[in-house]
Amino acid sequence: MSFFKQFAIFATMFSTLSCGSLPGLDDLADQPGEIVEDLNNLDFLPSLEEANKSQVRDFTTIAARTSRNAAVRVEVNYGPTKIRGSGTYFKYRDGHIVITAAHLYAFGGAKVMESKANFVSPEQEVVGVLVYIDEAADIAIFDVPKIPSREPAIFYPAENFPIGQKTYYSGFPGSNNLLTFSGTIAGKGYKSDLAMHSFAWGGSSGSGVFNMQGRYVGVVVSIMVGRAPNGPQLAGSVVYVAPATLIDQKVLKQNVKLVRKMKNAGF
Repeated sequence: MSFFKQFAIFATMFSTLSCGSLPGLDDLADQPGEIVEDLNNLDFLPSLEEANKSQVRDFTTIAARTSRNAAVRVEVNYGPTKIRGSGTYFKYRDGHIVITAAHLYAFGGAKVMESKANFVSPEQEVVGVLVYIDEAADIAIFDVPKIPSREPAIFYPAENFPIGQKTYYSGFPGSNNLLTFSGTIAGKGYKSDLAMHSFAWGGSSGSGVFNMQGRYVGVVVSIMVGRAPNGPQLAGSVVYVAPATLIDQKVLKQNVKLVRKMKNAGF
């Protein structure tokens, strides 16, 4: 990612702030007495099969569960430094991919077909290979092995984003376990991004946003900031989302096919 792009994300004058978890930011959430409850096993989230068979389809359950069960933590290592974010695990062309935010490579070094990252579920950790990156849109995609503890979402990008549409996303902000948030599409945001009325902070970057039909809206990439006497004032209720419609599916398909062919060569 170019310096200008980093500046455009982080600077007050552009009114956005990256949600990537930079070194030391996660530590801010580690306060004595903090208790974070993991909601994975609570009864209010029935299976997708149960929800679909219901006479009255529970779209809230479908969206929240799709988002939650496909969420993974993303870790990009720079030697002694590690940047953390969130991502979404998808079934894709007889394999699997994870979609996250490109600015997790803010320190540089992102090379398609070469760069790697770690993807952590509550029970497992796998390594994925970068197969697609769009620094302008702030979207990165990795080819990954199967993660049995996760339930992959269907890669089915939403085609439109009506104002007032309800959304859900899940991720690993700060030092928290997996958290799920609701949101509402508020309109056009920064550059090509959508503006979503929700909440996000460091570590939320890369989280996958889903609409009420379980279709993939896009990637959480930044939050709004305002001016204040002592510096930028976070406005975490305005969250910017890079829409999945910006993904060049032809390039993604080509690169996924190539990297999987390379993996199987000679074996």
